[in-house]
Amino acid sequence: MKHLLFSLSMLLTPVLLPAQAHIHADGSTHADHEDEAAAEKPASDAGHFTVYAESDRYELTLYHPELVAGQEAHLTLYVADYATNRPIEKAELNISTAENPKQIFEVHPVSPGVYEVHATFSENKTCALNVHVAHPNGADLIGITGIAVGKKLHEDAAAEDHTHSTPWLWFVGGILLGGLAMWFVSRRRSRALTAALLLGSAWFSTPNWNPAFAHGDDDHGPKSGAGGFGKSVHAPKETQFLFEILTQPIAVGDYQSATTMFGTIIPASGGMGAVVAPQGGRVTRVQVAVGQTVRAGQVLAVLHQNIGTPDQVGIAANNAGLAVQLETARARMAAAKREMERLKNIADIAAAKDVQAAEANYHTALAELQTLESKALGANAAANNRTVSLVAPISGVVGAFTLAPGAEVVAGQTLFTVTNLSRVYVEAQVYDREVPVIRAGNKFLVTCSTDDHKSAEVRLISQAQTMNAGNQSQRVIFEMDNPQSEFKIGEFVTLKALNRETSRQISVPNSALTEINGKSAVFLKDGPELFSLRYVQTGEDDGTRTLILKGMEEGKKVVVSGAYEVKMMYLNQ
Repeated sequence: MKHLLFSLSMLLTPVLLPAQAHIHADGSTHADHEDEAAAEKPASDAGHFTVYAESDRYELTLYHPELVAGQEAHLTLYVADYATNRPIEKAELNISTAENPKQIFEVHPVSPGVYEVHATFSENKTCALNVHVAHPNGADLIGITGIAVGKKLHEDAAAEDHTHSTPWLWFVGGILLGGLAMWFVSRRRSRALTAALLLGSAWFSTPNWNPAFAHGDDDHGPKSGAGGFGKSVHAPKETQFLFEILTQPIAVGDYQSATTMFGTIIPASGGMGAVVAPQGGRVTRVQVAVGQTVRAGQVLAVLHQNIGTPDQVGIAANNAGLAVQLETARARMAAAKREMERLKNIADIAAAKDVQAAEANYHTALAELQTLESKALGANAAANNRTVSLVAPISGVVGAFTLAPGAEVVAGQTLFTVTNLSRVYVEAQVYDREVPVIRAGNKFLVTCSTDDHKSAEVRLISQAQTMNAGNQSQRVIFEMDNPQSEFKIGEFVTLKALNRETSRQISVPNSALTEINGKSAVFLKDGPELFSLRYVQTGEDDGTRTLILKGMEEGKKVVVSGAYEVKMMYLNQ
């Protein structure tokens, strides 16, 4: 049994021992550099060849399938701004080739930065294209080399498979040598020879059996940017355009240090209005919905008032008194009318002044009766129609409410809220050490505490008038325009007071920073479709930009938009 177990262990040793690797000067292996090379050069199974060219203005990426002489070819050309990676839209492209000056290239725009090229190549050979770009950003002539007409997509892949087929011979040889060692053990001849054969089998069975040599002069992986921080990221140009991955050159510039404070968004004057029930009643109609934009004075709902017993008694008493007054007025008017008619009948013997007095008395009684009748009609209408229209106090957006037709409300109950966020206030907590920077001439920026990429400039409108009894901070009020309603009432924000002094340092937009493994990092663009991770040491930020203390130098291009998408590609590769 012991001999059997020992024999099995020697047989499995060539398989279980790890393969050796070529170690480079930076500590990486050939496998690492092969990954980086794969990221730098698109695989042939992508279905097309990729060729790059660039100038100080534009960056060209050309995708083309297998090109066959005499057959019409459809190529896709991506044109981007060299510094920002922004797609170049509505450019005029004229393409020619020195190998065949008469060859015609038809260019059709497909989408921003993407152009389709139609051409028929006359012969199978490697050629170069001269692309003349006419655009408001400036005219340029760029040469694209290395377009292989007649080359097959999988030629390189087949050659690579051939070069990697040899290690299997060493594996088989190791197995045979292990079997020979088993035979020696079973014969119990020489333990020293058995051990030598065992080590030899482990050595020869490894795919890369050559000794490890450290070298630092070979050019492996990305030309620049990887910095030994991990794999590079290959992002196709079409993906970059789709996710709006933009870059910015890294340069030393003026930086304003800032003092950080904290605050809360509160409504501006006239920025929030409440609609309360003037008295108890029943809602008969609701004319708005939650989230609806309304104007000041617009009817939100209709309320039918409830009248209690005391009010009903008062109304009845008022109506009774009004009825007595009406009857008295009618009797007075009838008597005045009879007296006037009597005097007119005997006008030939009656005194003229008596007739005139009778007419005046009649008209006075008639006017009094008409006034009382109008008052009675108004009282009856009010008693029969006790509705109140509830209107919006300001223009804005209707907040959440639970009212429905038929709902009963009480006097003083808040029924609706209307909010206008186009202008809001920021109430900041300022301590004694920060008071000197709160000056009207300074520039102030507010940043959302949960999204460092959202910021806006604010204006100081009121110095501290009250103190916070809990922490003895001063309450300073700032005003901020908020046309897109990005900041909400009650939101916590970070306030930056920019100091007047500036310094020359490297800084990047806050949108460029990400976090990987608990460390601050950025992504650098090393090639048209190649990005690499770079860990950095950050300093203070002014609300929009952050100082970079270590890990970055001028001349590189950093991703400032779409860093999250590049990060996901980096983590998922």
